[in-house]
Amino acid sequence: MKKLSVFLAGLLLAGITLVQAQTVRIAGTVTSAEDGMPMPGVSVIVKGTTIGATTNVDGKYELAVPASAETLIFSFVGFKTQEVAIAGRSVIDVVMETEAVQMGEVVVTALGITREKKALGYAVQDVKADELNKSGQTNVLNTLTGKVAGVQIVGASGNTGGSAKVLIRGVASVSGSNDPLFVVDGVPLSNANFNSYYANVGAGGYDYGNLAQDINPEDIESVSVLKGASASALYGTRALNGVILITTKKGAQKKGIGVTVNSGVAFEKVAYLPKVQKLYGGGITIDDANGGVNGFEQVNIGGKDYLVVNYQTDESWGPRYDPNIRVLPWNAFDAWDTKNYLVEKPWVYPKNDFNYFFQTGVSYTNSVAVNGTTDKSSFRLSYTNMTIDGYMPGNEMKRNTLNFNGTSKISKYLEASTNINYVRNWAKGRPETGYGDMNPVMRMFQWGQTSTDYKDLKAYKNPDGTQRTWNRVAWDDPTPMYSDNPYWSSYENAPEDVRDRYFGNIGLTANITDWLKARGRINMDHFNYTIEERSAIGSQALPFYSIATRIFTEMNYEFMFLVNKNITEDITLNAMLGANRMEQKYALSGGYTQGGLLLRNWYSLSNSAVPAGVYDSKSEKRINSVFGSATLGFKGMIYLDFTMRGDWSSTLPEENNFYTYPSATTSFIFTELPGLKDQNILSFGKIRLNWAQVGGDTNPYSTATVFVPLDNFGTDPNYRLPTTLNNPNLKPEKTTSFEVGTELKFLNNRLGIDFTYYNNQTVNQIIPVPTSATTGYTSQIINAGKITNKGIELLVTGTPVHMENGFSWDVTLNFAKNDNRINELAPGVNTYRLASLFGVEVHAQEGEKFGTIKGYNYVTDANGYKIVGTDGRYIQKATIESVGSYLPDWNAGLTNTFRYKGIELSAQIDMQKGGRMFSLTHMWGTYSGILERTAVNNIREDGIVLDGVYGKLDENGNVVYLNADGTDATGPIMNEIVIPAERWAWDHYSRARAGQNTFDTDYIKLREVRIGYNLPKKYTGPFNNVKISAYGRNLAIWGRAEGVDWDPEYVHGSGNIQGIEGGALPSLRTFGFNLTFDF
Repeated sequence: MKKLSVFLAGLLLAGITLVQAQTVRIAGTVTSAEDGMPMPGVSVIVKGTTIGATTNVDGKYELAVPASAETLIFSFVGFKTQEVAIAGRSVIDVVMETEAVQMGEVVVTALGITREKKALGYAVQDVKADELNKSGQTNVLNTLTGKVAGVQIVGASGNTGGSAKVLIRGVASVSGSNDPLFVVDGVPLSNANFNSYYANVGAGGYDYGNLAQDINPEDIESVSVLKGASASALYGTRALNGVILITTKKGAQKKGIGVTVNSGVAFEKVAYLPKVQKLYGGGITIDDANGGVNGFEQVNIGGKDYLVVNYQTDESWGPRYDPNIRVLPWNAFDAWDTKNYLVEKPWVYPKNDFNYFFQTGVSYTNSVAVNGTTDKSSFRLSYTNMTIDGYMPGNEMKRNTLNFNGTSKISKYLEASTNINYVRNWAKGRPETGYGDMNPVMRMFQWGQTSTDYKDLKAYKNPDGTQRTWNRVAWDDPTPMYSDNPYWSSYENAPEDVRDRYFGNIGLTANITDWLKARGRINMDHFNYTIEERSAIGSQALPFYSIATRIFTEMNYEFMFLVNKNITEDITLNAMLGANRMEQKYALSGGYTQGGLLLRNWYSLSNSAVPAGVYDSKSEKRINSVFGSATLGFKGMIYLDFTMRGDWSSTLPEENNFYTYPSATTSFIFTELPGLKDQNILSFGKIRLNWAQVGGDTNPYSTATVFVPLDNFGTDPNYRLPTTLNNPNLKPEKTTSFEVGTELKFLNNRLGIDFTYYNNQTVNQIIPVPTSATTGYTSQIINAGKITNKGIELLVTGTPVHMENGFSWDVTLNFAKNDNRINELAPGVNTYRLASLFGVEVHAQEGEKFGTIKGYNYVTDANGYKIVGTDGRYIQKATIESVGSYLPDWNAGLTNTFRYKGIELSAQIDMQKGGRMFSLTHMWGTYSGILERTAVNNIREDGIVLDGVYGKLDENGNVVYLNADGTDATGPIMNEIVIPAERWAWDHYSRARAGQNTFDTDYIKLREVRIGYNLPKKYTGPFNNVKISAYGRNLAIWGRAEGVDWDPEYVHGSGNIQGIEGGALPSLRTFGFNLTFDF
């Protein structure tokens, strides 16, 4: 037995010696050529075998290599694969170099398919993350402003989390949505806006913003804007107005685990406000004949005479300021306020005027992203926290965003991917917008007293919790007359809203062959959104509380085959065939108190003075789709592309619910011709041509007319007919598009020109038109009408200077001009009213641009003279007429960027020509004596002579010239009659209302200026890519129309109703700082 043991031990020792003689141990370190840092996760394989290892967190590896081995293979995603000869070495260190992919510029197109831009037969503009995130915008829509030709974006600058209006190539639908479709990593996202009708028209209410703002700018890699029907036809009914494709950041193509940190702070101040007169105070002037003393009412309190202001009049036609006159201000009548009780103050313009109310808004954005990559998988996990303390008291907003992106190569044939996002938005104290009683800005510039000291207003509560306001019923009655104290509105009547949102997808891709793939994906978008509004007991208006909760879910189930094959050496084929099912569910429930509230500071439906009103509704929608595309390429020079999509929509009648969307495009890269190839003057040249059709369906339940439930009559149910007659024969709206363009690049791509002409025609408009009340309805839904949008787009890029010492100057100019026309409406209908406010209306009118503003205008003669009556006042036309459209004639943006050794300086200028806006602030601010124009040139004492000639209208509506005494004149006689300033001001409401208060919205804006510095690696220790930057936004405006003191770039919602300024919140100027680094 002992001998056997010795024999076995000897055999084992011999085996070990033999193995050692057949293998060699090799170790080493792998580093990156980019920064010299160790690279974990690098695959090290012995060529021709399955023997291998992976570098550890320090970039080190060790493996046993057969003695016969000659080569090691080092590989990592995004880096060049290296084959290194062993050559008898036991230590082999390797430096990995990044892999430069030699191919043309690629962009993301419909359904998330990445294609070479040169192969596209339509216009697509791509904006990279670097351009989006430099200026600290919290709303992704605003980051695109002025950067994309043909895309008009107007944001609500003064409203935290407010709306942004996006139009791509004009208005295509009269009554439906004109918003583009938003798609994030293949997930269609709702961009709904839940503002009330009154908020959208400028009549008051809160702007809660549109939901695309849930997309976190910090997570965006790039944005592709699909502007034409050909570009978006594969999305079918939802792409009628274009598509904004957003691609988020994925796991970095770099070593192992990495962390990126971004931290920013921004400060915002009110920038542009109407100019207020500072010569006269609030109320009215009481003359001596009516018992006034120095223009004031005199009262006796405790045996002493005091002068008091006419507090109940919310205007500023009071006495001229005089420091020698002392009066009792509004807060001098509360005995508990010993500091101010019966304390007289000089009658002067207040030291703390309305500007005191606005504070410096501060926002903080902090994000951290962890990403990792191996040879088979990658991921990115990010968290972003945004906190805003607004520029108005009591206004705050918080947003928390969590994002996860992951991909994994399960096997040679199967890949998996997922993208998950969670966003929580919370806001409190959004200021009311438009002509609303709780809008503090409306009270400052439309109905208020310039003599009000806003610092005094901060003491807005009495000890018993009741309100103190300047607008008292009388000096001895503190009840609010019309206006609440703005601090009361901000703190006691503050709305609150919260939204939880989840969106993302999960997908599998099967690599069937080297040219055929199959991809399946499930996409989801879900949110739960609750809005609470209130008016406290003690407010001027009836106290109330309301709550509304919306739950929305959309699921998209998508499957497609993808082909990418070289048919011959010269002919390539890219094809796709797929199907999709979209299911959408929406539920709304809410309630509101009635008759007031019972208990103070308790906001619940159970606190209603009488039983609260409640409501709820639900809707469901489904679209089943099939789609396909095929692109043939010839020698990288000629491309033909065909797409087709068919949709079955549940919202349309069964016999009309299927409709198709075809497109055909071609592109010819003529610089691939032998005579033009490889020359330096014209580096690249392409001509593109396309035709397409897309369409839009309607809202659920628009085809069947059903009874509407009412409150029960006793115990019996109660129903009525709806006011709108639905249409069982509806057809989808349809847009036919033609586009031609060219792309040219010169001097080795130093100069680039991209020009597009398009012509879009939309028919079968789904319009609710008025109908005779004898039918039992006030309107009916029909298919009718035709809208055209024709225009040009120009994108010019250039590098005028590029020096060897690292200095460069890049220029980007984009220009877009769109001609929109309502060619037809419905039979017998030549105008469709969209909205009305104080007699000024917004219409869709045949022969005009969409958004025509209509109202009473001046009467003018053939020479353009305004006609003045013999009373010295303007006369107005007998019927309302158009005074212009809110749509601009053209928009442009110019960006200059300078770079030198890690320093980058850029400036963006945006321009707009044309477009009109009716201003309620101008009308009522003049009427009430607040605006500066009501006190210039001593007009309150001397009166004013209007510019015009005497005249009247005869029975046929023709101008008849008059003399000053009213007799007929043979020609125009200039007006010389003096009228009181008050009469002139009040006539801004009663005479030619639209003509006197509608203005051009031209502007030239210094949109933003940015400067950044990339710190050299030698100064940053363990941190990489350290960059510090500063920026300013909305820095200056030039070119505004006469009489426009405010920012003419104004929006009060994202819907079709624009062109009326009911009480604009002020535009803001922002300065911010940012720090980014990774490790």
